[in-house]
Amino acid sequence: MAEWTTEKEFDRPSTAQVEKLVTVMNDDYIDVSEIMKLCSIVRRKTMHDSYIAPALADGSIERKYPEHPNHPKQMYRLTEKAKNWKKSLIE
Repeated sequence: MAEWTTEKEFDRPSTAQVEKLVTVMNDDYIDVSEIMKLCSIVRRKTMHDSYIAPALADGSIERKYPEHPNHPKQMYRLTEKAKNWKKSLIE
């Protein structure tokens, strides 16, 4: 399982793809199609394997329906940890 590395007092996402995902997302729930547009990804499998799965594994994003991973209206939002890291980039 991928883990965040500590940089200063803020945790950093585990991969460059997860960093990109965190930087393009806002605080609201967003569906995979919209995330794909924001990240300029065409293939859904690439989006899941390289962005969504690692981001879920390292705690960058959370599901709207955590008990139903394949829910037809599944959406994702940034966790507090990811929001803090993103905020640290601006400061």
